[in-house]
Amino acid sequence: MKIAVCVKHVPTSENVQIDENNNLVRDTAESDTNPCDLNAMEFALQLKQQTEGTIDVYSMGPDIALASLKKCLAIGADQSYLISGRKFAGGDTLGTARVLAKAIEDNGPYDVIFTGSESSDGGTGQVGPMIAELLSMPDVSETVAIEAKDENTLEIRKNVGDGNLVLKVKTPVLVTVPFGCNEPTLPTLRTQRKANRAEIPVIDESMVDLDASIIGKPGALSIVTTVSSASAGRTAEALEGSFEEIAARIDELVEEGRA
Repeated sequence: MKIAVCVKHVPTSENVQIDENNNLVRDTAESDTNPCDLNAMEFALQLKQQTEGTIDVYSMGPDIALASLKKCLAIGADQSYLISGRKFAGGDTLGTARVLAKAIEDNGPYDVIFTGSESSDGGTGQVGPMIAELLSMPDVSETVAIEAKDENTLEIRKNVGDGNLVLKVKTPVLVTVPFGCNEPTLPTLRTQRKANRAEIPVIDESMVDLDASIIGKPGALSIVTTVSSASAGRTAEALEGSFEEIAARIDELVEEGRA
């Protein structure tokens, strides 16, 4: 089974700079692999073991995304690809999906494509289903378990409200995976050191045959017009005094709905 996984390298700190166009300055931000993309990678590893398959990993972004691609190699991916170029910069979710879909199509066909359900820096949850639509394949969202039943059939368990729905799905299919649904495999020191020495192929703008008017900033149908700090809407209160006084104050906060 030939498997593709899309991962995103995202900022991990709230101390992120914003440029004059309201875009995140990713090159200097402290960053790591998008959390639920590691859950997607874990399901890809499970299918690889069940089917003796191969895993290719794709990430679109600047050179710092190489860290996530090398992490995936250390975990068990067979090949990683960085999609990078100024032509892709400033795009919205549709532009991103178009570029990823084209790169995947050019290296495919794939039996299964995995993405995380959403990115921690955007949270739209749009890119995975958009890739599926662009590649004319079905997609299954919120996948919490997956198993290969034969060479072209998967049994997928997905979240539906307070329960789960079990589906039997023919490949090819795209699967989105939520955060925390499994325990991601971590690289060892040995596998990470080996991966750090790997040469990652770069898919640049000359290799992606898409009209410049539909990707990047020129193709963006949605733009960020302003950025502001989010407020949690709550404040912390330090409790002091005897055990009895603290317990009484906690009881008051519970009654007020503030704890």
